[in-house]
Amino acid sequence: MYKKVSITIIMASAIAAILIVPWAALQRSHAQSDFADTILKIHNDERAAVGSPALTWSDSLAADAKSWADHLVTLNQGKPIDKLTNSDLVHSTVPGENLHQSGEWGTNPISPPSTKSLVQGWIDEKKNWNGGTYPSGCASNEVCGHYTQMVWNDTKKVGCATATSNGKASNGDPGQAVYLVCRYSPQGNYNGESPY
Repeated sequence: MYKKVSITIIMASAIAAILIVPWAALQRSHAQSDFADTILKIHNDERAAVGSPALTWSDSLAADAKSWADHLVTLNQGKPIDKLTNSDLVHSTVPGENLHQSGEWGTNPISPPSTKSLVQGWIDEKKNWNGGTYPSGCASNEVCGHYTQMVWNDTKKVGCATATSNGKASNGDPGQAVYLVCRYSPQGNYNGESPY
């Protein structure tokens, strides 16, 4: 009798494990898919507005972006998030990169920034783009390179990732920052060339 009960318990546990593990994997891939779909929609809407062809998602670029986002988090731990320098944020061997560091958000139950809000700053740079060739088409003393990389006509693929740090806010209180890294292939922003 005990053998029969034990076998029943083992079988029930095995069936439960088979049903639960794929569901967890499905949920994880669904969240990643939502992120990729959001990134692609934002980029492709901007690209369509200037006549550039739609981008496709690259898992390999996303994995590379994730490694760099995780690295940026290691730089941020224990530091005020506004104290990272440009040399901390620049990965000199990587072509075609956009990077965003969110403003600080505290440890209170405040929601982290949305994917759209992380990318919005890059979109906002289009007001600084006067047309022509890069970088001379940027308004004087303004930034537009994130925007032009988003819409660069020859770019075909994008892959992005985020990572969240637990550092200090500028006032010394615990705070968090979200890093968004997007990698592009082929890269854009060639001096003297038109983005679209």
